[in-house]
Amino acid sequence: MHPPPTATALDHLGAIVRDLAAGAARWEQMGFLLTPVSRQRGRLPGREDESLWASANRCAVFETGYLELIGLVDTQAFNPWEKFLQRFEGGHLLALRVPNADAAWTRLSGQPVALDAPVQRQRQLDVDGVQQTMRFRNIFSRDAACPEGRYIVIEHQTPAYLWQPRYLTHPNGARALTAVMLCAEDTEALATRLAILCEAPTINAGDGSLHVQPPGGGRIELYTPQIWAQRYGTAPEVRPCFAGVEIRFASRTRAAALMAQNGVSVQAGLNEERFVLPASTNGILMRLVE
Repeated sequence: MHPPPTATALDHLGAIVRDLAAGAARWEQMGFLLTPVSRQRGRLPGREDESLWASANRCAVFETGYLELIGLVDTQAFNPWEKFLQRFEGGHLLALRVPNADAAWTRLSGQPVALDAPVQRQRQLDVDGVQQTMRFRNIFSRDAACPEGRYIVIEHQTPAYLWQPRYLTHPNGARALTAVMLCAEDTEALATRLAILCEAPTINAGDGSLHVQPPGGGRIELYTPQIWAQRYGTAPEVRPCFAGVEIRFASRTRAAALMAQNGVSVQAGLNEERFVLPASTNGILMRLVE
């Protein structure tokens, strides 16, 4: 079981796409093993009870952190993600894991960050052939105040259900989500917000980017469009945004070879960086490290 953090840590990045099956096929082509389809549910506008939404998710779960893929499976049901999809398909959720959401709320509620009080959430998933209820408690940012995307401060209450050993061995050797990258004209404003959420200072990385490192693990990198384009060829068209992730592999060389074999082009960048462009990764640039 993935141990709970003792302090705020990077938890996961969520990508949202219109077609869950097509999105899952892209990640599987890269060599990720995905969890089974799990239907999402929540409140509908004007109602207090919960119902099934139009969306479901599948996750690439690592020893540390994970990637979440959200996509539509029933276009007749309520779709809470439409405003995000109208903006673009790609990274829209950045989650930070905490030991206790209510304790985190006590700290964050007095800070100048637009957040809502913790809410209880759950979804069903298969655990050794039996449907179990995965529970988590979330603090959500207010979308109008965070144009880059939605932040989630999350307390995993049943982590063993997600971090099942059978999901942790990926054909590409993926081991951890180590960083999330943002792109925005005003990186200073984002750094201020993230420093509060992460309980960590802003660090000037010396390469034109700013870093915020949550004390429990992980890293968040902030780039201007100019610095991003210098590093990766072109900047995201819609900004600010959650633009990319860094994944640690057992062997970057073997992971890149598997991706190339499956028709996924791995690019060479500055300082021997290797990355996959957003067109192959459901809208998020993916940097490969080991």
